[in-house]
Amino acid sequence: MKTVEHPLAVAYLEAVAREAAALAPERRGELLADLTEHIAVAFAEQPARDDAEVTAVLDRLGDPRTIVATAREGETTALPVSKWRSLAPLILLPVAALLGGVSLVLGGIAMIAGFVLLWAAPHWSRRDKTIGTAAALPVLIALVGMALTGAATGPLDPGLLALVAPGVLVPAAASVYLFFRAGQRMSS
Repeated sequence: MKTVEHPLAVAYLEAVAREAAALAPERRGELLADLTEHIAVAFAEQPARDDAEVTAVLDRLGDPRTIVATAREGETTALPVSKWRSLAPLILLPVAALLGGVSLVLGGIAMIAGFVLLWAAPHWSRRDKTIGTAAALPVLIALVGMALTGAATGPLDPGLLALVAPGVLVPAAASVYLFFRAGQRMSS
C-alpha cells in the first residue's frame, strides 16, 4: 500500500476513517487502503503541485460521508447476541413438555417464549428456524394431550409418558442441531 503525505489528503482519509468507525474493522481497513491507493495513483499520474490540485483529486473521489454510506450498503450489521438469547430457545423448547407436566400454563409459556426467541435470533437461517419449530410440534401435542386427558393434574401414567417423551426428546435433538448450526454461522 502506498502512503499519502499531503496534509489535505491525510485530513481527507482521517475524515473517512471517522465516518467509517461503525464499519467492521476489516471493511474499514479495506476501504481506507483502497482510497489511499486511489489517491496515490492519482498523484502519480498527475502530480499535485498546490492545494487546489489536491482538492480537485479529493473532490473526484467524493464526500467521505457518501463513500462510507456506499460502503455500508453492502454490509449487513449483525448485532452481538448474548449467550442467554442463543441458549434460551434451545432450553425452553425441550423443557416445555416437562413444565407442562407440572402446569400447562408454564409449559405453554415456555413453548411460546421458545418460539419467539428462536424466530428473533439472527444467527439461524429461516430453514434452521423452521426445523426448530417443526421439532417442537411434539411439545404442542404433549401439552394438548395433557390438557385433554387432564393428566397434568393427576399421577403420571404410561400413556402420558408416551406423550411427554417425544415432546422432550425430539426438541432436544433439534436443540443440539441448532446449537451446532449457530456455532457454524457465527464462526463464518
